[in-house]
Formats: sequence, C-alpha cells, structure tokens
Amino acid sequence: MNNKLLKDVIVPKNRGIIVLCLIIILVITSAGIIGCNKTVPSQTAQPALDETGDEINTELAGKTTNKTETTKEKRIDAYNDSKGYKVVMNSGVGFDIYIPQKDRKNNQSFFDNLNKQSRLNGYDFSAYLDKPLRYTAMAINSDDSTKDITFLCHDEQIVGVWIDASNKEHLAVRRKLLQYNFVYDAEELLQYKSNYAGDNSNVVHLMYSLPYVNGIKPVGCELQTDSEPYGLIINCQGYGTKERASLPYFKNAAVIFSLIENVGIVTFNIENNDGKIAFTYTRAQIDNYFKKDIRKHSKNKADFAGFIMEVQDASEIGL
Repeated sequence: MNNKLLKDVIVPKNRGIIVLCLIIILVITSAGIIGCNKTVPSQTAQPALDETGDEINTELAGKTTNKTETTKEKRIDAYNDSKGYKVVMNSGVGFDIYIPQKDRKNNQSFFDNLNKQSRLNGYDFSAYLDKPLRYTAMAINSDDSTKDITFLCHDEQIVGVWIDASNKEHLAVRRKLLQYNFVYDAEELLQYKSNYAGDNSNVVHLMYSLPYVNGIKPVGCELQTDSEPYGLIINCQGYGTKERASLPYFKNAAVIFSLIENVGIVTFNIENNDGKIAFTYTRAQIDNYFKKDIRKHSKNKADFAGFIMEVQDASEIGL
C-alpha cells in the first residue's frame, strides 16, 4: 500500500478515536460538576433531579418500602373487612413516626390513653413505642355513621388500632403524633458513607435521604473544600414553620458527621415564612455531646443502627 492510501485509511480512523475521547472527557467533566458546589458564591441552589429529570420529592412522609407498604395495606384492609367497616373514598393518610425517649416519658398519659383504646380492639402497642412506627388513618363507615380509625404498624405488622370519638379528637391526636414524623432509615443512610466531603453525588443523595421538620425540605447544598475544616451547607425552604428549634438539625448534623469522614462543619440555612435562620455545628461539638468519635459507629450495620437510635433519642441539652 502506498503512503497516500495508508494516510487515507489511518487518519479517518484516528479522527474517530479523537472524537470518541472528546465525548468521554465531556461526560466525565459534566459528571464532576453535578451536585454540591465546592465554593459558596451565593445562597441560591437548584433542586436535585432524579434520573428522569424530575425534581426529587422530599415531602413524602415515609420511607417504607413498596413491599412492606403493600403487606401493611392488605392487613389493614383485612381488619376493616373483618369488622364490616367500609373505607370512605379510600381516604388513608399515613406518615412514619418515632417517639424519642424523653417524649415517651413526658407524654406517658397520652400514650397510655391511646393504648387503652387500642387494647379494646385486641392490640397492645406499649412494647413498640421505642421503635419506628407507621401511622395510618382513614375515614370509615360503621353503623351508618362516619368515623376515623387509626392504625399503628411496625414493619408490616399492625400493633395498634383505635377509633376516635370525634373528628376533632382525631385531628388533635394526629397533630400530636405528626410532630414525631422524623425517622431515620439506617440501612439507606449507611450506603452514603464516604471518606470525602467532595464526593458530590454521595453528599446530595445523603442530603435528600435525611428527614426534615414537617413543611421543610432541602433545595440544594454547597461544599467548602478549599481548606480545612471542610464544610457542608444545606439550604432548605419551608412554610408555616414558626417553630425554630434546632434539635432536628442537630440530629441531622450528627448523622452527616458519622458518615462523611472529613466534614468538619455542617450548616443548615432555613428560609421560610418567618424569615431566615442558620444552624451550624462542628464535629467537635457533636463528638463531645455523644462522648466519642461518632465516625466509629458507621463501620457496620449493627453499630450504625444502634447509633441512629441514640441520635433519635438525643435531647441536645447542654450542647
């Protein structure tokens, strides 16, 4: 083959390789900039998107798996059928709850009263108050009148059932329990363990997997990794949140510090109808509260699950 023909054959092939390399470089570069920004040029952050390009919905109340949810619903339906209750317009309302140890003690009479009603229906949930529960309530037709029935479930099992005397009482009980709609999924969170704050995709997924106070949701995050201590800023928006207690953000910061090895500072910027407020925590503060290096508790599932229970029961007193 002469030199001209050799050139004609090889050059186009090399051009194809060059184009392919450029495409790969562009893909890698694009992936590297998705997630949190490494600097803090402004407080405006865009919501995270899922694989389809839709905004991630962080207002879903629970983290129950589809399989568990289906089993639970079947058992609730079976209970209603056994009692001859007809669900009105499929009006079920549900959310996950966990009652911290301090609240179980301070509100013992409230929970005892609910459990007294539940025992009349054959369910004693007193042994489950220290576990994550699923609250499900719906309107039913019974004896030609509409009533509100409530179920408490642990995993897929029904552990509590009661019917409220009136809609006013039902709403009051729901409002009381809704304040405990702050539950961690230890197994899900542990998969986002990382040595580096700069692991953008991992940090974004962790941010959206944390629970937030009802009405508040994260809208973006920013990284400060130019110098130590490395920082993480989570920007949140909400509505109707007059309660500005810092405890939920303290708990979330503790989870972040346990999972992200080199994060030294975590800040939650909250913007709502009442204005703006920021909650900032350092690793030293959190370690001092729990009296240990909390990173050691993310080594395996069992230790991390135990630590999550400590976080759920934390009171932040004396921080």
